Amino acid sequence: MSYLGLDIGGSKCRYEWWPEGCAECGVTDPVHPAVDDDVAQKLAKTLQAIAKTAPEAAVVAMAGVDALAKRALCEQLPNYGITYPVAIVEDTIAAAAAAGLREEPGVLLWSGTGSFAIARGPDGQLARVGGRGFAFSDEGSGYDLVRKAVVAVLHAIDGRGRETLLVDSLTKAFDAGSPERLGGVVQRLRPREVASRLPVILEAYEQDDWASADLLQNAMFQLTQLGIAALKRVGGSAVAGTRVAYGGGVLEHNPIIRDGLDRTLQASFGGELDLRSLPSNAAAIAAAHLASAWHQGDAVAKEWVERVSL
Repeated sequence: MSYLGLDIGGSKCRYEWWPEGCAECGVTDPVHPAVDDDVAQKLAKTLQAIAKTAPEAAVVAMAGVDALAKRALCEQLPNYGITYPVAIVEDTIAAAAAAGLREEPGVLLWSGTGSFAIARGPDGQLARVGGRGFAFSDEGSGYDLVRKAVVAVLHAIDGRGRETLLVDSLTKAFDAGSPERLGGVVQRLRPREVASRLPVILEAYEQDDWASADLLQNAMFQLTQLGIAALKRVGGSAVAGTRVAYGGGVLEHNPIIRDGLDRTLQASFGGELDLRSLPSNAAAIAAAHLASAWHQGDAVAKEWVERVSL
């Protein structure tokens, strides 16, 4: 028997199988309720493209879904040929499972296209902070960093901020024609397209650009504050020895940000931490494992898949 797990974030969809290695895993284009039409049809096509032979069950961890959207998607999928059991959960559920929060207390910090923190208290209570949408939340994410970099550019050319290397580099990266057109160009793009320009900020930082350094430092502080707030919601506190996991493309692929976050966390928590970095496919593997346990009636998995909402 094989079980399929999908982790659909803002920039890509990763899929894995349980048991691991029983079928081909990989990455494909994302489906996002906030920006896509006909989400059920597109999700069904994604499932059909990935699974040439139907799995026993699947768990789809998707950014941007609420309880109503999850129910509607599950009800619509059979109309497009998906007849095996499929559960839709928030992407935060799979991330929490990947971080081991089903088993023990700790906090997960996530920064990809978006961002969030999840904490588990000693009594098993879970709380999510952040990740409420790119327009108003997602502090410390790839999208948030690039958005704020664009603001720094616009302030610089209007004489409201200091000069920065980002004026030229971001204008070129977005093919905006001129710095004055940058805001108009960027606001027409999807979040994942904006977030993809994060390397421009890192390159400017390595050239001692003040604005880039300020942006990165603020992002590390914001991510740390997300974690502290999540811990407080489950009755915990920021103390040395806390188990901290982190994941998402921004933290996985950018040592400058990850190492700076380590230092910021340790300063804020008052000492060494039990740090764990999640690989990019960890949430997809966790979703596949949840699919197996859920389909076979495991009580904890059923609780997480059917009733836990983050």
